[in-house]
Amino acid sequence: MNPKSKLYQPDHWRGRAEATRKKAAALIDGKAKDRLLKIALEYDKLAWRAHFWQMRKNEDDTWPEREL
Repeated sequence: MNPKSKLYQPDHWRGRAEATRKKAAALIDGKAKDRLLKIALEYDKLAWRAHFWQMRKNEDDTWPEREL
């Protein structure tokens, strides 16, 4: 795992969540819209995790092994 990857960046996941919500807003079908909104919530959870990982980062700019 590479902690410098965009997958560890909260803004990456927040952007995905927002884009997914925009797609959901354009839909009329309830099932598809609900599914996209659930996916957006999962992206929000990933953003929170990425933020948490950044906060737990060691002061010497390394990551604890158990976090990877």
